[in-house]
Amino acid sequence: MGILTSLGRPIGELLLRATRRDRAAHLAARPLLDHLYHPSPAILTPADGVLACRCEEVTCGEIRAALRAGCAGPNQVKAFLRCGMGPCQGRMCGMTLTSLAASTHDISMGDAGFLTIRPPLRPISLGEVADLVEP
Repeated sequence: MGILTSLGRPIGELLLRATRRDRAAHLAARPLLDHLYHPSPAILTPADGVLACRCEEVTCGEIRAALRAGCAGPNQVKAFLRCGMGPCQGRMCGMTLTSLAASTHDISMGDAGFLTIRPPLRPISLGEVADLVEP
């Protein structure tokens, strides 16, 4: 709310409450959906020959080997194997990488951690940057 106000676009408390209420309504069914359609363990732990990162052609076996060799989590695997450093920036392989780290170290996905997002999230031209600057 403070960001919008600083940009000269004040937002009313009523609109803010409505947005929060709408979000809560949309998320109300999430626990049921997670329970009914929980992915099978085979999907979350693919075989060693399966490509986890298509951009950098890193297999699940290579990731598991790096984790067994001492990599603490997804970000360290990313540094060693470049998994998550391709054009998709980990959008396709990030959850698989976290899942493999969690299953290899026998911890939860939350404890394993997720890939750190580093800007820029997608390449932009200098012209686009110049358009953002007010004269």
